[in-house]
Amino acid sequence: MANLLNIGFSLTEALGFIADTDKQLTSGVIEIQQKLTDGYSFSESIKSMVDAQSYHQLLIAERHGQLREVLAELATFDRLKLKQFKKIHAILVYPLFLCLILLILITMIHVYVFPQIEQLMPSINAGQTKNPTTMIIKCIGIIVVAGGILFWLHLRRQNAIKRAQILVKLPLVGPLCRRYIAYYLASNLATLLKNGLSVQEIYHTLNEFDPHSLLYELGQQLNEAIVGGQSIQQLVNQHQFIPKEILKFMSSGNTIPEMANSMTAYSKLMFDEMIMTTNKMIGFIQPAMFMIIGITIVSTYFQLLVPIYSSVKGMY
Repeated sequence: MANLLNIGFSLTEALGFIADTDKQLTSGVIEIQQKLTDGYSFSESIKSMVDAQSYHQLLIAERHGQLREVLAELATFDRLKLKQFKKIHAILVYPLFLCLILLILITMIHVYVFPQIEQLMPSINAGQTKNPTTMIIKCIGIIVVAGGILFWLHLRRQNAIKRAQILVKLPLVGPLCRRYIAYYLASNLATLLKNGLSVQEIYHTLNEFDPHSLLYELGQQLNEAIVGGQSIQQLVNQHQFIPKEILKFMSSGNTIPEMANSMTAYSKLMFDEMIMTTNKMIGFIQPAMFMIIGITIVSTYFQLLVPIYSSVKGMY
């Protein structure tokens, strides 16, 4: 759609062209066209087909005449995101294949080998049940799984602001979350500022977002700060995930178009850094997987050989 709008198609003509040329998208386009006919805006018509962040960006863009630019930006972001997922898939194919073979091997050892050893050496069963290493490994596994589930449930119960504050502090994924939030905030503010909106007008726009979204909650806090006589700097200092650069741009004394240009450049910088961060994380995945496989192999042989050694040692 971004390409079609860029070469002069209207919104309805672009939708019609897509429906005629891409049969996989025909049903979705027909649904959008029907909603447009019923009087819905484009962002409302496509709301059920995109994630919340994309919907909010389309809502702002459509209202303030930046639809073509934001569609192109979203297309670039989604294309690169898909490319990163394909990289992860390609990297994980070989380690996951090894994990499958290892799982089959471990299952066969427990189903066939251990019963045979217990028949030959009955004392091994008692030694195995008393083996502290096995108990420690099992306890660590249970604690890790239970901790992960509890953390996920705790994260879901938090509002968007608290969730963002938690995510940016996490090891490994924290820097990626911080850069994504910076990109998301800067790109949306750039779209708003390009249309000359005041702080109060920005608040009214954000007030139409999903009440559970990050931008909506920040808009509510922005309004409370203005009404209570609090400065924007104090509001920014309360949240670690809001980049200090955004505050510098807002308080630089430049004109609104200049601030919009600074926000646009900063959002592109954060986007590039986000891609670099994901590339580093992707490079870490395969060594981590091989390390897990190696530890599993060693622990399996350890679990197999130590009871046999203990039983044989007791015989002599």
